[in-house]
Amino acid sequence: MSLDFPDPPQRPRGAGLPPWLEWATSIAALVVGVSSIAIAVRNGHNEDKLVQAASFPYLEIGQSNATPEGAKRLSLGLWNQGVGPAHEQSLTIRVGDHYATSLRDLITTVIGPSQMPEARNVLGGVSNSQRSRFIPAAKSQYIFDIPRTDANARWWDVIDKSRPSWRIDVCYCSVFKDCWVRSDDQEPVPVKACKRDEPHEYN
Repeated sequence: MSLDFPDPPQRPRGAGLPPWLEWATSIAALVVGVSSIAIAVRNGHNEDKLVQAASFPYLEIGQSNATPEGAKRLSLGLWNQGVGPAHEQSLTIRVGDHYATSLRDLITTVIGPSQMPEARNVLGGVSNSQRSRFIPAAKSQYIFDIPRTDANARWWDVIDKSRPSWRIDVCYCSVFKDCWVRSDDQEPVPVKACKRDEPHEYN
């Protein structure tokens, strides 16, 4: 026994959409799909920028000859005024044409090698000898610190008067490897990467 099924109803000719309208509908669907992808990519890019902005470091170079309380103290430090951590990768201190690679070298350059032993014995001071530093947001790290005393006043004043001849350059990066170079009190300049100059760096 065989079963016979009726043929499916045939769509009358001319009952469907006109060809041009079918093409228009297909193109419209394609445009909507492409637009959706473009919007998603743009939103993703904007979100990336927001994340980077929320991790933006802003390193400042601070040198001073007095504390906020008025005590005489020569100091050099780095302050991160941004919202993200700063990875300081290179620091140079140039006195005139000479790169000072340590606090002792800086003092010798300013005072002269012949008077350095006498000056060093009374100047004291402390120095941060790290080659690179990781500074969280709203935090700082000192580079060196020399308080003025009656015993070292003569040499301290000489070093203080030399400060206008100093040029300080620092290169630092964010956690996203975006990097900047800052010179003294100028605005940071974006760079592709920090270029090390180890023979001239302060350490």
